[in-house]
Amino acid sequence: MSFVTTILKDTTVTAAKQGGIVTVKAVFDNDTATNLIVNADEDAQDLSGFANGAKLDLLRAWWALTQGTAAANTGDCIVEFVGASSDVVALHLAGTGHYDGSAGAIKAAATNTTVTSSDITAQTRGTSGFVILEFRKDEAYTA
Repeated sequence: MSFVTTILKDTTVTAAKQGGIVTVKAVFDNDTATNLIVNADEDAQDLSGFANGAKLDLLRAWWALTQGTAAANTGDCIVEFVGASSDVVALHLAGTGHYDGSAGAIKAAATNTTVTSSDITAQTRGTSGFVILEFRKDEAYTA
């Protein structure tokens, strides 16, 4: 009934579409909640170069998830871009797998121009395991 996130990498934008990679690891233990796994402007994470309206595009993902024993447990994880009025699903994960990005980046499609514009949530229901997500900062991030 817990989750922990760790920013593994946060590089700065060196030029348009260059640099600016964020990698985050989220570990869940029989968790049922909507957890904020990237909080770009929060003191504990403070992504380099963040500005209101900046977004993160999802490049790659790795996951290994299992479900708990309660009837309502699903063992899945819904990764969402935080929006101003509604969140937008980036990936719906279950089991074990990876997205290698060969189909292209999953663009941050949520409408949001505030301090939460780069925030990412993970919604779980009786889920244990981990998710590693790699993002590219968009052009609104500063060098």
